[in-house]
Amino acid sequence: MNIGVYEDTIAEYKKVRLLNAFCLTWAGSIVLFMALDPFFSQNLLQSIQIHFFSFLCIVSVYLLQHHKKYTLARVLFISALISVTFIFSNFIEPLRLMENFYFVFPLIALVFIDTKWITIAIMIICWLLYYVPFELETNQYPKGMMNPVLILTVFTGTYIILNYSKVLNKKSEKKLLESNQKLELAYLELEERKKSEFANLQLKSLRAQMNPHFMFNAMNSIQSLVLKGDKHEAYNYLTKFASLIRENLNMSEKSFIEFDEELSLLKKYLELEKLRFRDDFEYKIIGEHEVNNIKIPSMIIQPFIENAIKHGLLHKIEGLKKVKIEFYLDTVLKCIITDNGVGIKASEKINIKNLSKEVSFSTKAIKDRLALLKDYYKSDIGFKYEEISEGTKVILKIPYNT
Repeated sequence: MNIGVYEDTIAEYKKVRLLNAFCLTWAGSIVLFMALDPFFSQNLLQSIQIHFFSFLCIVSVYLLQHHKKYTLARVLFISALISVTFIFSNFIEPLRLMENFYFVFPLIALVFIDTKWITIAIMIICWLLYYVPFELETNQYPKGMMNPVLILTVFTGTYIILNYSKVLNKKSEKKLLESNQKLELAYLELEERKKSEFANLQLKSLRAQMNPHFMFNAMNSIQSLVLKGDKHEAYNYLTKFASLIRENLNMSEKSFIEFDEELSLLKKYLELEKLRFRDDFEYKIIGEHEVNNIKIPSMIIQPFIENAIKHGLLHKIEGLKKVKIEFYLDTVLKCIITDNGVGIKASEKINIKNLSKEVSFSTKAIKDRLALLKDYYKSDIGFKYEEISEGTKVILKIPYNT
């Protein structure tokens, strides 16, 4: 069924397979006739002799299809049908009205062949073969049965009707193709829009990381060290701050980064926070050595750590401020951030008391970005907050590439 089907013949795909189906059906019919012939008319040898030409034509059609000689294969197929019909209707099975098949062959030609002069030539040949033998053998059918004008009208009429139908189908296919092309362009435009939206959310994420709140606190800490005359610590803090900003800017250009790069950024950020809080702050990273050779979306984890410090630990009055970051690698990278701060409810109350209407910009930006990633990867991606006995836990599920 697939002989003659190639990647560069998609436009001919239906016709190639249809011709193969015709030949396969024709071959099957001949085998059936050969099996039944001995019971009705002639022996097997006579049957093989009669049908040998048909088998030869079928094999030739398949060979031509295989070598991409499609028009020649189709002309040969129709010519073989016409020849077999001519032989059977005039010499083997006369008076069986087998010549009526001639009406069908021009229609088959229209289905397979686009060249007009070939299809018109086949129609004229079929008309001549239908009518001329009657003129030569006038006693073959009753007088008046073979009216040349009527026969030509039927041939021409059916040809014109099917040809018109073919033209309409081509117009319909052209419109469908144009519609599909427009749809494809629309999808491409949508993909580009998604990419643009994704890039925009990356920039939002960068803004969320380097937000004015953190930068203000960092600059205050540097100013405090300078005023105290602690130049060494001020220089050390300023160097780390500059390095953090530079790394953030470098990452803003990438969709995915190495896990080690993200980890390095997080450690620099936590070191800066430790310089700010002095001995009141402690952080722990667990599972970092279990995660190797993966890439994750850039600039996602840090804003959640900053939220833990800003909304949880900053309001904690007594005791050591702690944040723990755990990594687990499965179908997604799971990052669990736990702080021993005041908790979600207490933080909300403090914000209400201070009349703070600030929306967590970083959380919204990351949420939008993870929603896009979830839609793209079709997997369990996102984050959720859990209030624990002391502080808050956020479970973050991040996609990764190996």
